[in-house]
This record gives sequence, structure tokens and C-alpha cells, in this order.
Amino acid sequence: MIGRYERLRLAGYFSESVKEKLRQEGDEFRLVQVADGVWQLVPTDYALHKVTGLDDSTDTWTVKNRFAAQPVKLRIEALYSVEPYDSAESLVLADFGKEDEFTDRAAASGITHSLSSSTEQVKVGQASGRYSATSTTKSRQGAWAKAAKIFTPTVDIDKYDALGVWIHGDGKGELLNLQLTTPPQYYRAWDEHYVKVDFQGWRYFELLLRERDAEKFGDYVWPYRGHYSVYRAPLQRKHLSGLNLYFNNLPPEDSVACYLSPIKALRTKKVKLRNPSIEVASQRIVFPVTLESGCYIEFNSMSDCKLYDERGAMVQQVQPQGEVPDLAGGKNEVKFTCGSTQHYNPRATVTLITHGKPLQE
Repeated sequence: MIGRYERLRLAGYFSESVKEKLRQEGDEFRLVQVADGVWQLVPTDYALHKVTGLDDSTDTWTVKNRFAAQPVKLRIEALYSVEPYDSAESLVLADFGKEDEFTDRAAASGITHSLSSSTEQVKVGQASGRYSATSTTKSRQGAWAKAAKIFTPTVDIDKYDALGVWIHGDGKGELLNLQLTTPPQYYRAWDEHYVKVDFQGWRYFELLLRERDAEKFGDYVWPYRGHYSVYRAPLQRKHLSGLNLYFNNLPPEDSVACYLSPIKALRTKKVKLRNPSIEVASQRIVFPVTLESGCYIEFNSMSDCKLYDERGAMVQQVQPQGEVPDLAGGKNEVKFTCGSTQHYNPRATVTLITHGKPLQE
């Protein structure tokens, strides 16, 4: 695939007017060869959504199709699941029982914040952490605050793959970043895990270390840089040096407050998702396969559906059941269902793929 792009580039195959359209930041295109051998670049959107359970509201979501109505194309990948929050093998990284647990504090200009032990809202344990902030600025951009727990000496979490935490939200749309760090001598890494607080009341979150939110890093203004540390450097789990709680995207001239249960390190487990299905506007398609964590389905049509293993090797052709849903132009409500392993939340990424008209000269 890379070779095709490079040969066409070197040959000057596409005009300057077409290449100008490729420079639009954030837009994606797919290289397609039509029947007469002509190569075309087709505007393509990959709308990725993460399902973290069938009863936490992530199994239903809205997708915006900016192109004309079209049959759905998609990818479904089964993710690793997390041991229960109350697992006997969990490790508490922060219990919020002491006022001096998070000693390193910082904030952007115009932001005040506080993190304290509280019994006002308690979901698990004896106390919660009440994390609050007030912004006097006129914009959400760059409105951040930080409270950090420093581990001296470093902590070994090598056998753990995820964080588990209950969060009591206020629904004001702020971003909460639970960030793990390692010290410079072990290659500094900032392991980003974002929670958008667009909900009210208690909600449980499983944050997998292998699923860091680096792709969203550039959407916000942070007090640190270092693309290598955010995007590439692996977290050295034998040498965890810090747990940082960041607020960002704080509402202008307003206050926020969230409560956090004890934050635990948890193990992950491979599970199996049975007969995953997608429904749009009462049209439902079922994939009669068992997806183990890491495996994925690619669906282009009823005659072109394949199952791949976690290394990307094709396992088999799949014959879907039901009808192919249509994605209307504009907003579409999508629902995901599957059978899953008992006692574990089924987790998957669902990517809906839509195409526009080929670029013209």
C-alpha cells in the first residue's frame, strides 16, 4: 500500500488542485483503483467509538455522516477486559484518606483548585477525593489544573494493566486526565487517560494502560510538551513515579467539582465476545463469530466480511446475518450488542467507515 502511494507521488499522478485538497488538516482519504485502472482518492471518515460495557451508556452512540446516505461499512475489535474493581489482587494507588496524599499542585493563570478527602459523596471505601476547580478565564482552552501524587521510591505495577475508578460527575463537560508517569532515567512517559465529565452522579471507569489517549493530546493545551513522551515512550510499569490528576477544558467563569473513589491498579484478561451486532434505525446485522480480545472483523458488504486475529492474519470469511444498515446523511444512532464472558464488562472498538465522492481535478 505504501509502495502504491509512493509510485503515484513520484510519477506526479495527481494534479496540484487534488493535492491541495489533501492538505486539509484532519481529513483522511483512501486510494482506490476503479475498473478502467484509474486511481482515485476518496474522502473517508473513520468514526471510532469505544464500548466499555452494555449497561454504561457506551453501547449506544451517535455518529455523524457528512456524506450522502450509504450502506454501513465497519470494523469491530474485541478489547481486553478488566478484573473486577473489588478483586483481591488489586493494588490501591490512591485512597484519598489523607489530605497530603497529592502534594504537587499547579494551575494555569486564572484557575484555582483543591483536592481534599471527603465523606460528602462516597461510593467505595471510607472517603472520596473531592477535586474542585474555579476558572475566571473567558475560554475553556488552556484552562487546566494539576494535583500529583509522587511515589518515592517508585512503585512496581508490572503485573497490572489497567486502572479502575468510580467518578461522581457534575455534567459540566470538563476533562479529567488520570496520568501515570515514569522518571527520566527510565525514558519519561506520560500515560494519558481522559474522562470527559459530561455525566452526573457516579459512573465506573476502566482505563487500560495499553489504550492511552495520546491521539487526543493535541485537542487541549497542556503545561508539558514532548511528543515522544506522550505518543511513543512506553510506561515503565516497574518504575511508576507519579499519578497526576489533571483538570482541563474547564468551563469559563464557573466552578466544577468531582468525587473520585480510591484509584486501583487492576489486571486484564482476554475474553470472548459472541455474535456481535450493530443496529441503525431498526436495521440490525449480526456477525455469527466469537471474537477473542485482540481479534477483529472487517465488514465491507455481505460478500466481503473477514475475521482477523490479533496479529492481523485473516482467520476466515464471515457470513453476516440480518440486513445491512444504512447510514443516513447527518446524525445516526448506533447500538452495539454481544454475548460476553460472565463477570467481565464486554469492551470493543467499533469504527464506522463512510466515503464521499472521489476528488476531482
